[in-house]
Amino acid sequence: LSMSLKEIIKCPQEIACAVILIGDTNPDSCARDISKSRALNVGSIKSILESLKYWRIKPIFTSTEFVFDGLKGNYVESDPTNPILTYGLQKVEIENYLQDNFSEFVILRLAKVYGSESNDGTLFTNWLKSIEKTCTIHCAYDQIFSPLYINDLVNGIIKVINQGCNGIFHISGKKAFARIELLEMFLRQIKKYSALNIKVNPQSIHDFPLCEKRPLNVSLNPSKLIKTIKLEISDTEKVCKEMIDKAFKNNGLKNL
Repeated sequence: LSMSLKEIIKCPQEIACAVILIGDTNPDSCARDISKSRALNVGSIKSILESLKYWRIKPIFTSTEFVFDGLKGNYVESDPTNPILTYGLQKVEIENYLQDNFSEFVILRLAKVYGSESNDGTLFTNWLKSIEKTCTIHCAYDQIFSPLYINDLVNGIIKVINQGCNGIFHISGKKAFARIELLEMFLRQIKKYSALNIKVNPQSIHDFPLCEKRPLNVSLNPSKLIKTIKLEISDTEKVCKEMIDKAFKNNGLKNL
């Protein structure tokens, strides 16, 4: 918000692509202060894109599953966008700007990204922290998405650049899950090591105190990208198992 890309990039002729990752990606934060989030998610991104266009640098823009309204799920790239979240509206505005102003670009619509490193602030690791502190977890049974392992995202971006892709692509896990299914999967792995006394309280996503009503089924279909760049997608349950195995063996979580 306070700097120009031209202040930082001294030799733009040496750069072929720019991966745009910055932004406020928290839907509640975007909705709470629309003018502030718009300044970052729309205004600053357009400023970056103007510089990239001037320098003839190809943009790789990370968009979101929330460009869809969540009514059908298994979205493909040709499905019309219809966001119901402020965050999704902001991303669609940049998607449209790219398509109107660039002949070469990549829009990568990301599913919910998760990692496996302790304290990385993502889905499973946050649950692990919750389990250490509480005996009850409230979890949505009606929110459906296709979780994407962060290593697959990194590999996907590298392949998209190296293979000279253009256009819109979905990058996600191959399988859609309800959030509560992922929690149950996670707890099954922990119970191999510890006799947990965790109560799961199923709730609708609409019962949580969120700033805006969430779309229910934003699962993505990644077939186009998988076919285009031969991307291997990790099995979510396998990653979950490996993460729990590592956590118990390395971090002494046997007292859970």
